[in-house]
Amino acid sequence: MDILAAVTSTFTLAFFYFIGAIPAGIALGLLPAVAALTAWASYVCGVLIVAFGGVPLRAWLMRRFNLSLEPNPQQLFWRVWGRYGVAGLALLAPITIGSQMGALLALALGTPPLRLILWMAAGAALWSVAIMLVISLGIGALQG
Repeated sequence: MDILAAVTSTFTLAFFYFIGAIPAGIALGLLPAVAALTAWASYVCGVLIVAFGGVPLRAWLMRRFNLSLEPNPQQLFWRVWGRYGVAGLALLAPITIGSQMGALLALALGTPPLRLILWMAAGAALWSVAIMLVISLGIGALQG
């Protein structure tokens, strides 16, 4: 039963704070790979919720407030988005703004939901493996 509590705690933490979830899962007794996979699954669930729920909300907000997403190449944000796009956001979101905010931002900028989900899942997978390896190597070095 302890394993279920550790997985549930890791999943819940990763939904809101991805970068701390893998070390917490390992501290709760999960194998590093299990902690990383649990955190990744939680992160992707956050993206899925926003991607599928956010599209209708985005369309309604755009109509309701007559919003336009015309890129302005004079602004730094639009130059960065034009250069790196959803791939750059997907690599930064897990360690900065998180899954929900990253997905909302990408949707607001017009990224199709499927493309968003794939990139965000790939970015979280990369960070999950990297964090798992660093933690595992650190624990191994401390143990001997």
